Amino acid sequence: MQLQPVQTESGSLGIRSTPSLTFRYLFDLVLTTALFGLLLLGALKLWPTSPGEPHRPLRTILFSTLLPLGSLVVLSVIERLFAPAGPRKSFKTWLLHLQITVFWSFVAGFTFAFASIWSAALAHRFAFNLGLINLRFAEGKGILALLGAVWVSAVAGDFFFYWYHRTAHKVPFLWNLHKLHHMDPELDVLTVSRDNWLDAVYAAVMIGIPTGVFLKTDNLSPTDLGLLAGTLVTVFSTLLTLGHMNVRLQVGKASLFYCSPQVHRIHHSRLPQHFDKNFAFVFPLWDVLFRTYYAPARDEFPPTGVPDEKEITSFWEAEIFTLREWWKMFRAWRRRRAAGPT
Repeated sequence: MQLQPVQTESGSLGIRSTPSLTFRYLFDLVLTTALFGLLLLGALKLWPTSPGEPHRPLRTILFSTLLPLGSLVVLSVIERLFAPAGPRKSFKTWLLHLQITVFWSFVAGFTFAFASIWSAALAHRFAFNLGLINLRFAEGKGILALLGAVWVSAVAGDFFFYWYHRTAHKVPFLWNLHKLHHMDPELDVLTVSRDNWLDAVYAAVMIGIPTGVFLKTDNLSPTDLGLLAGTLVTVFSTLLTLGHMNVRLQVGKASLFYCSPQVHRIHHSRLPQHFDKNFAFVFPLWDVLFRTYYAPARDEFPPTGVPDEKEITSFWEAEIFTLREWWKMFRAWRRRRAAGPT
């Protein structure tokens, strides 16, 4: 990887002093470390305990919290071993996306915990038991049954993800929440959680609560199932999110049953013929059923990103991005209102 020269905002060198690249990389590494610490602190506060068990072993919490992120980092390295479908991230951009992923995971931990509380409150308010549809079948039946439970749960949960995702594309207010995810011109594994922190709140409402209310699934907690089962569950769940990998992988007709990198790249395409296609994250047949499926042609790997949008360059910009876009919407609405009817 080559380091890029630093320029001032005027585009010329030497007009205004800038921090050295070494300091910038050091700052990014310190920020990344601090975000990991924040994530672990959140896990320690939120980790559930069983009756009569005052606390969970620290190693279990560390393992279960860091394994999903570790899987993403490993997959990010693996995708570099194969021919890319598009441009690759520089180390600085890769580190920025890791920071966004860690912070999103921290916020998601809290919001989905609250989603569980809200789901229970709704069930209590309307006098029904959580999990109206019982999908449990793996308890006590071994690892293969457990992996099957992960798949069934993922496919069922993907129904709610599909509508959460499709709504985010169709409603302008929500598109400005989701747009950050699509602006990445270097689609890869770390794009999977390239979202503003407010998106974690929206996902909890649109996915977490409906899933809790309607689906009763096997308990997939790594703590309750043991470290071995937890490892398999995490790895298998990560495999379900490979659609963002920057690889020239195409699986033909099998794309109907699995969201391959080529199928999901179509969804991220900046070309008009691909807009609003392939919303599902696990099970493309949801797209077939609701008429949003686009079957990629042989060697069809389009460029990604959002036309006419300037890419983010810092962690802070990513975290204020949605608020900034909503403010733009509000100002535009106020101008239209002031102008009156045309």
